[in-house]
Amino acid sequence: MTGEKVLSERMAENALVSWVLHPEPWVLEYRLISSLDVPPNLNTNVHNSFYPTLKAVRRAAVVRANELPVVPNPGVGGK
Repeated sequence: MTGEKVLSERMAENALVSWVLHPEPWVLEYRLISSLDVPPNLNTNVHNSFYPTLKAVRRAAVVRANELPVVPNPGVGGK
């Protein structure tokens, strides 16, 4: 099984999505991220114990991505 397929199946089994209408969603987002344990969100989430690890991993991924060559993707309008 490929990684994407495994991830999709895991999300289908475990991920929940909900929404709420709010006149200032950025205010609500700030309050939620600041008060809940949501490690993937770095913005306003420095209090999370996983923050330094995730920030370092993301930075390393950017550095590595910038080192790699750009390859064409003919399936999506590439050449």
